[in-house]
Amino acid sequence: MVRKISLSLALCTLFANAIDLEYGTGTFGMEGGFLGLDHRIDCDISTFTIKTEHSNFGKFYYGFNLTWLDSDRLRQAQKSYNSLAKKGSEYLWSATHSKSATIPEIEYRVKGLDINFRLGYDIIHKDNKNYLGIGLVTGLSAPVIDADKGDSVAPDLGFMYNNAGYLLDAYKLFSKSKSEFTTYKIGPTISFQKELIENKLFLYGTASYAYQNADIDNSFAHMGLNADGTFASIDVGLKLKPFANDSKSKNLFITAGYNYSRWEVKDVAFDISGNKISSKILDPLKSKFIMDSQTAYVALGYSF
Repeated sequence: MVRKISLSLALCTLFANAIDLEYGTGTFGMEGGFLGLDHRIDCDISTFTIKTEHSNFGKFYYGFNLTWLDSDRLRQAQKSYNSLAKKGSEYLWSATHSKSATIPEIEYRVKGLDINFRLGYDIIHKDNKNYLGIGLVTGLSAPVIDADKGDSVAPDLGFMYNNAGYLLDAYKLFSKSKSEFTTYKIGPTISFQKELIENKLFLYGTASYAYQNADIDNSFAHMGLNADGTFASIDVGLKLKPFANDSKSKNLFITAGYNYSRWEVKDVAFDISGNKISSKILDPLKSKFIMDSQTAYVALGYSF
């Protein structure tokens, strides 16, 4: 599937009438899904994008974007997990005068690809500079979430550590893990462009909303699951052609804009604690898992 989409994007790039190379910075947020992730956590993010906003063949059009995103570390105290662990502490204390295991913090880092391909028809088409189009968006997202419970965020293993002996390598219980997502999406999209200053300045935008299906694998827990959800994105910006009257440089343009993207997966719970908690125990803890990004970007483009 990835190869097919990559080939389609390569062909689109070859025949596109304009290509943007974008760099963006902003914030990335994540909430729910992971056992112990009680509240939303945010961090800085960088994005690199190759994009064709709207390329016409007659009144039909296509557009695409291929975005690589990479976040800083997201750190979150594991309150939910510790609350769950605390439920057994009364028994442990009465029996052994030892406390249960707790996790003070976990660090997360998110990176991966987001690919979208749009195909549609201009219901309003004054010219290639002024249009309103509706169509279909399809594509995939492939984020990878690294969870690190290393020395810098070492857990208190409590009773398990003190009584492990040769039967349990307790330090392995809270090692690194990796969750890999592959989401396939399809849904409606709309795009527009309006010429503000003749042949110089343009306002453009694209909005998409799609159903998505996600395959999720965790390397440490050896867990795999499938879940449905939604994807939404909004991209608005200004395009400037600073050398429109220069015959040598008239095809160069600069864009600046804002992008918001949101991935939502329903009813999932990830056990990355290393304790291999059974699915029956995890079922009541299932919740929406949400990732979103907000970025401001600048780009250099060329019209063919």
